[in-house]
Amino acid sequence: MRKLVILFLIVLIIIPANAETTQWYTYEKGMDAASSMEKPVILDFYADWCGPCIEMEKSTYPDPRVVSELKDFVAIKVDTQIRIDIENKYNIAYYPTIVFLDTEGSEISRHVGYLGPEDMVQTIQESRGKLKLPEEAAGFQALYLLLAVLLLIIKKRITG
Repeated sequence: MRKLVILFLIVLIIIPANAETTQWYTYEKGMDAASSMEKPVILDFYADWCGPCIEMEKSTYPDPRVVSELKDFVAIKVDTQIRIDIENKYNIAYYPTIVFLDTEGSEISRHVGYLGPEDMVQTIQESRGKLKLPEEAAGFQALYLLLAVLLLIIKKRITG
């Protein structure tokens, strides 16, 4: 029984941490999703030949801190070599350029150039500060609290 409890704890801790990634949309699908979910948007304007863009794709966006910060946003990637119309709409001149939009689709901030994970987290937080975002659902926190209490009860019964 003790091994089962330990296995259960490992599954609770490890699997969710590894399972989280950012869902990236194409422009139209992302804007539709943002509208229907009433969420703000992060637009990542990139080019396949852009070294800093490639590095951000490899190291910045997969970082768990960045993934966590992006949960409140609809994330959209715009390949500027294909979507010149969208590039022109947002007056993009350099890559990478990150544009944040509010829930109405108005630009609230932008950053031009490479961002490592820590700088990206800070940039997202600064943009979030300009928004009114809903608080995390209380039910989700209550679920984790309930699981913790249940695990303590099981542990007490096993050891006591």
